[in-house]
Amino acid sequence: MSNSILITRPNYDITTNYLFYWTELVISFSTRHNAAIYDLSGSKANRTNLESYNAKRRPKIIFLNGHGSSDVITGQDDEEIITSADKDLSRYQNCIFYARSCQSANNLGVSLVDKGVSAFIGYKEDFIFFRNENYSTKPLKDPIARYFLDPSNLVMTTLIKGNSVKEADKRSKRSMTKNFLKLLTSTSSTDDRDTAPYLWSNIRAQVVLGDESDKILV
Repeated sequence: MSNSILITRPNYDITTNYLFYWTELVISFSTRHNAAIYDLSGSKANRTNLESYNAKRRPKIIFLNGHGSSDVITGQDDEEIITSADKDLSRYQNCIFYARSCQSANNLGVSLVDKGVSAFIGYKEDFIFFRNENYSTKPLKDPIARYFLDPSNLVMTTLIKGNSVKEADKRSKRSMTKNFLKLLTSTSSTDDRDTAPYLWSNIRAQVVLGDESDKILV
């Protein structure tokens, strides 16, 4: 197994478009830290490529972005790229997964850990973020989305620095809590304050399954 990182980031609707561009920040961070990245972006984010790159490159971290449910994470155009019903989930054994996808820490996360995945960071409920429609063509400048997506990126950047899964989860939640409190201040707009409960929902929903002490070697 290498210390490389395998990423999926489909891009076919507003939600995946935002995740697509915010994941670029993780890729840039990885490059600065000399981490090997295999970026399955857009149409490359499919089951065939995920399984092929995993088999050939044996990445230590797999970072999945996309729509999902308790049993499924999708790639480009809603293709199911990994499911709890897959019979060969053991192909991912010893990997650390971070799934930025709704509800995937339920059956899918449990199944992966049962089949030998070292650790799974994900969400037992929906992963939610809000956006400002004025920034639809420039997601990285969206100040509302930043409250949600900056902390989720922290999961990956903390792991890339060589910290443990537990530390990655903790730093992400600490950042979400800081943003949550900021949204509740009197200086925030009413619209901003209205998003605060959903950020709190992400804090409650984000969980770690498996070995919290695992980390990438740097």
